[in-house]
Amino acid sequence: MPVLGYHSISDERRDGTLRWSVSPGDFDEQMALIRGRGSTPLTVSRYAAVLRGVAPLPPRPVLITFDDGFPDLAETALPVLRRYDLTATAYVITSRLGVTRPAGSDPALDWDGLAELRAHGVEIGSHSRTHQALDCLRRRELDSEVARSRRELEDGLRAPVSSFAYPYGYHSPAVCRAVQAAGYSSACAVKNALSHEEDEVFAIARILIERDTGTEALEALLDGRGWPPAWRGEHLRTRGWRAYRQVRRVVHAARPAARRPRMPDRSEPPDRGRELAS
Repeated sequence: MPVLGYHSISDERRDGTLRWSVSPGDFDEQMALIRGRGSTPLTVSRYAAVLRGVAPLPPRPVLITFDDGFPDLAETALPVLRRYDLTATAYVITSRLGVTRPAGSDPALDWDGLAELRAHGVEIGSHSRTHQALDCLRRRELDSEVARSRRELEDGLRAPVSSFAYPYGYHSPAVCRAVQAAGYSSACAVKNALSHEEDEVFAIARILIERDTGTEALEALLDGRGWPPAWRGEHLRTRGWRAYRQVRRVVHAARPAARRPRMPDRSEPPDRGRELAS
């Protein structure tokens, strides 16, 4: 069950790298491949119903998801999705919506662009309020990131929001409980593994699509080749990586501001493509 995780559909650097920016031409070829193979595109919420056993699994299912909410999602990706009659799920960071970003920062969707996506069948979900590593936050901060972002989206869209995607893929049992308590009915992780009918509805496995993925690699992915099946629970290395990040956060917060080193914008493992917090 391939659940594809995209970020930017552009030739622009995002977060200082081109790794997560798929060129518009490549994206068009990939969507044409999905349509040409007769795949059935699902939103995450519809797939969550399959995982719960209350909806049937259609033939050749595929999920297309987007994280972060860059403007090219509405400007570039949406016309391609419409051309090939494909649906998708977009996860957005609510504090950035419609806000003029500081010089040098990545741009973000505005509310009009978000409404256009939804009007054309793209499911809108939350990617938290400020895109922090949720498994390192205190309970009050976690609740704000998870519950407040849902309220902001529902108020802005005047529609229910039922799916969540963990920033960087980082989650823990406590984070999953907070997502459920906030009223979501599904959540996407990363894992870089193939989902299946026994996957966890609050930690759906995705595979991140990179700039150099290409149609040949995508075809293998759609065939279920080259990637492991998703596992339940957490790997030991995931817990170790979380513990390291939690300690680093405490040490950083304890240092006087003038002596703090500049922290990287993205708190992630050295090889994000290998594992983004299962």
